[in-house]
Amino acid sequence: MTGASDGIGKAAVRAYAAAGASVVMVGRNEAKTAAAARAIMSDLRMVAGTGSTERGITWEIADLAQQDAVRDLADRLRARLPRIDVLANNAGAMFLERDVTADGFERTFALNHLSYVTLTTYLLAPLIAASRPGAPARIVNVSSRAHQQAHPRLDDLQLARHYGGWRQYANSKLYNIWFTRALARRLDPSRVVTHAMHPGVVRTRFATNNGRMGRVLRRVMDLVSITPAQGADTLVWLSHAPEAGTGSGDYWVNRRRVTPSRTARDDERAERLWEATCRLTGLNMDQAISDAMTHAVA
Repeated sequence: MTGASDGIGKAAVRAYAAAGASVVMVGRNEAKTAAAARAIMSDLRMVAGTGSTERGITWEIADLAQQDAVRDLADRLRARLPRIDVLANNAGAMFLERDVTADGFERTFALNHLSYVTLTTYLLAPLIAASRPGAPARIVNVSSRAHQQAHPRLDDLQLARHYGGWRQYANSKLYNIWFTRALARRLDPSRVVTHAMHPGVVRTRFATNNGRMGRVLRRVMDLVSITPAQGADTLVWLSHAPEAGTGSGDYWVNRRRVTPSRTARDDERAERLWEATCRLTGLNMDQAISDAMTHAVA
């Protein structure tokens, strides 16, 4: 679970652990992530009663806006985990002012899109290895209804011209759906299924990294927001529900398959994003999928 130290990520980890799952929390800040993990384990011990066994929660630290950090994280996870049943790509943020990472990528694009793609690509082998007949592994990509307001330009994915923080956030959530659909076309759904979902407007710290304007936006959002546990519900449900084990590449809201925007269903542009992402990251995702499938069969 990426973006696990707060908000819906933290709420989802609690739900997974309460159901008996072993969970790896991925966060950017070690103190915050460790504190969140310990708080969840303490809460669950209290619910279960004195003497209960330690819950299977561990954590990894990575700044997912940095491609090297994503790759290093994936290497550590693969060394620890020969099988991964569920990958939940949840980390994300909005930056009202344009900022560029050390890799030279616009930060919203790097965190909200590129991290999903790179981490998923590097973890395909343990995901495929976890699949069983009738029980494929699952990739859940947290998108947003904000994708309906996207205005993407495939010749300017990082909005070097005419940057707008909300516009780039909406674009990145569209890219999550495009990536989900393109990935689903390439994966054997008997081995791995992938879905995108909208969690709702959730009462979190989202947008508060943007100074006064971000805090004002957060107060407005809180007027109509739901709890992190409510926001995490569909994410957790997609991780185990039989309904989500059949079909792939879908978009979900409140545990229901929902038709995304017309732009989100533009698979020709989704393929162009796939190709552009490969060029930017240096990944050959099609080859990685083929290699992971071949290794699984062997």
